Amino acid sequence: MEKHTLTIQRIGLVAISNILIAFSSFLLLPILTKTLPVEEYGSWSLVIATISLVPMLAGLSLRTALLRFLAAEKEKLEIQEVFYSLLFVVLVTSSIASGLFLVFARLIAASFFENDLTTALMLPLSIFFACVNIFLIDYFRAFQQARRYSVLTLLQAYVNVALIAFFVLLGYGIQGAVLGLLLQQLFVFFVCIYLIFTQIGIAIPKFVHIKEHIAFSLPLVPGDLSTWITSSSDRYLVGVFLGVAAVGYYSPGYSLGTTISLISSALVVMLPSILAKHYDADNIGDVRTIMKYSLKYYAGIAIPSTFALSVLSKPLLTILTTPQIAANGYLVTPFVAFGALLLGAYQLFVQVVTLKKRTAAIGSVWIVCAALNFGANLVLIPLFGIVGAALTTLLAFLLAFVLTTVYSLRQFKFDVNGGFLLKSVCASIAISVGLFLWSPSALLNILVSIALAAAIYLGIMLVLRGFTIQEIKFFYDIFKGLFIKTD
Repeated sequence: MEKHTLTIQRIGLVAISNILIAFSSFLLLPILTKTLPVEEYGSWSLVIATISLVPMLAGLSLRTALLRFLAAEKEKLEIQEVFYSLLFVVLVTSSIASGLFLVFARLIAASFFENDLTTALMLPLSIFFACVNIFLIDYFRAFQQARRYSVLTLLQAYVNVALIAFFVLLGYGIQGAVLGLLLQQLFVFFVCIYLIFTQIGIAIPKFVHIKEHIAFSLPLVPGDLSTWITSSSDRYLVGVFLGVAAVGYYSPGYSLGTTISLISSALVVMLPSILAKHYDADNIGDVRTIMKYSLKYYAGIAIPSTFALSVLSKPLLTILTTPQIAANGYLVTPFVAFGALLLGAYQLFVQVVTLKKRTAAIGSVWIVCAALNFGANLVLIPLFGIVGAALTTLLAFLLAFVLTTVYSLRQFKFDVNGGFLLKSVCASIAISVGLFLWSPSALLNILVSIALAAAIYLGIMLVLRGFTIQEIKFFYDIFKGLFIKTD
């Protein structure tokens, strides 16, 4: 593993930035839930769900082509051609999508914002910059510029918190929240444009490879849409069946559960370009090694985190939101957390499918999962309320994980280390029983219990030889020099 030290450092730097980003979300959550009426917080959740959907469709999944085809590119002219041709297409499609939201602004205001036309008119602009910014930030992923990527995402997160909190605390409600989001997007847009221009300059694209890139990316769009249906459409269906207030109860528990995905996000950010570079250079052994250890260390952290978060969901939500939201939404967290655990593992296995350029298979998997999710929501939400929506999320992510894992291992085999996974589950059950018996409620007690649980888990894994002292020392030595040189 020593020769992959720089790769591990890059992933580690992104992981640290993701932890800080998660902390920013926890800062914003109590501000919104304790300041806004639960109905307005429900409307805000729908805004975020919408902004997560539109870039998937408007971007035509071209950001995946950016990561796949620029990872090993060194010629400046070729980089300019690929980047600016893709950016042009994204600008056009984002403008069309934003225009549609502008045309239907009055209908959107009546449906989601209690006839607040001002908020509905800000939404198209926010959607446009969300589409473009996601693509621009992925430029730094494509070239494994971990430090710049981390700084940009941290700026995005904390400027977002500061601006939204500023306007909401001044009493501007959901209008202020959307305005703060829009101003943050403008800031990130200009920072990205400046950094990219200074690196590669400005060029007029000739669209030489655009057909190939679109052919690669388009099959991913149905999958991206289906992913959104699986992970976000439940908020709309909860709103339809149970009302906007129920969305306000559901969303904090859902958000807490999805914090598990932060563990995989560092790998997902860096792995596409890293793996593509090794795969295209025919370093197949390195690809297998990276996949093996990525899965091992993801599972080694994500499995105990999922168990612990499930046990601590109610006291955490009580601290972060209100007792009313916690009492109504704490059962959502365990289902979503285990779903997020499986989704993170899926995101590792799907790298194989992308390397093989079998992107149509990804779309097929998510179409099936979306159909399951949507149909099950129609049945389970009326029967079991918001817990039914959470259960449906878990089932859909489980299906995506199983189908993708089976398919990817047929395409490309690597050691999944089943023995380690079993040891991690056993150790995680042990610490979750301890946390349940302790039942901490105050913030300090929760933090202490988490620290003790982590230490006990590590001790059990060392005894079971899931981890070794040499591995721990190896990572300690790597992260000592984490910020010295990562780009």
